[in-house]
Amino acid sequence: MHAVIVGAGIAGLAAAQGLRLIGSDVDVYEQSVRLEPLGAGLSLSANALRALRALQLYDGVVAKAQPMRRLDLLDQWGKVLQTTDLQQVSRRYGHLAMAVLHRGDLHQALLSKLPEGTIRTGMKCVGAREAGDRVVLDFANGDAVEADFVLACDGIHSVVRKALFAQSHESFARYTCWRAISPGLPRGVDRAQLTETWGAGKRFGLAAIPGDRIYWFACRGAEITDDPALAGIELDDLKAIFADFHEPIPEVLERTPPTSLIRTDILDLDPMRSFTRGKTVLLGDAAHAVTPDLGQGAGLAIEDAAVLCALMARLPIENALREYDARRVGRARLITIKSRLYARVAQWHNPLVVPLRNFFVSNIPQHFMDRQLDAILDIAFDPIRTAA
Repeated sequence: MHAVIVGAGIAGLAAAQGLRLIGSDVDVYEQSVRLEPLGAGLSLSANALRALRALQLYDGVVAKAQPMRRLDLLDQWGKVLQTTDLQQVSRRYGHLAMAVLHRGDLHQALLSKLPEGTIRTGMKCVGAREAGDRVVLDFANGDAVEADFVLACDGIHSVVRKALFAQSHESFARYTCWRAISPGLPRGVDRAQLTETWGAGKRFGLAAIPGDRIYWFACRGAEITDDPALAGIELDDLKAIFADFHEPIPEVLERTPPTSLIRTDILDLDPMRSFTRGKTVLLGDAAHAVTPDLGQGAGLAIEDAAVLCALMARLPIENALREYDARRVGRARLITIKSRLYARVAQWHNPLVVPLRNFFVSNIPQHFMDRQLDAILDIAFDPIRTAA
């Protein structure tokens, strides 16, 4: 069976590795002319790390990542509101609970497992249609490619999804986010601690990544996408916006090269009823883009690849796709809803309400937090039956 993957992002590369393991013939079509280490940082939690093991990608990825021992939620003055002991989570699960790395390093680790010639660059997909029991993909250069099976991994604005899945709908999360990499580690920063600081209508998160660098993100509420006032914000403006936040946030901003700043309006997808149609299947953000609030975007994409390929190794394609839907649609809906709830609470901006929010968050019982964490992270994956 000839499988075509549209998109060489995290979902596409993880799926290509899984298909390679089970002996499928696969080609990946990527719109970028060159595969470059773009983006800032990201976190991979226990669920994603388990999926990487199933895909035989764990060692290469973790070698490029910073393991995390502690996750702290702080107020803008640095007072701890809530702590997650990731070492304890690691002991409970029997393996690493979280790691943080540069998105480009993750991409390179996934890419390194694929044979030369697997990926065709400069191939922008502009349309998709069904032709009998096959799928035809149209590309901007005029090429048309027929496939027995298509994996749409082309992101939240997926051309394949919009062509074949009419029910999908993108939603604005009402905030915008800046990300960057800052060189050097400020004095006192714990390499194994990830922090997120909540203010009134604004947030700041940071974590160390290999190479003595800090990955950071900053969020601020927005009423519309492409707001000119927010689009015009530069690094000096962010320094002023977060000047009243605790150290080392001002220092991290001061160290950041202005050219490294990336701004994104945060969108997600309304939960879909199915990720499959005929011989086409959606993975990653093309299926279930979520807000980054729970750090699960990359993790869900890797999960998709591990689940789909394990099913395809032992079931006829039609049965595998039905089971994929059964396992993934509800899971994605859960993460979407939880991420949206987290974002709404985290972005509260009324100065009269923020102290109440912080008090409530700081008094949530630990056993309740453990249950919430397990619902997201404690997921098992079938082993992938590799080809002889």
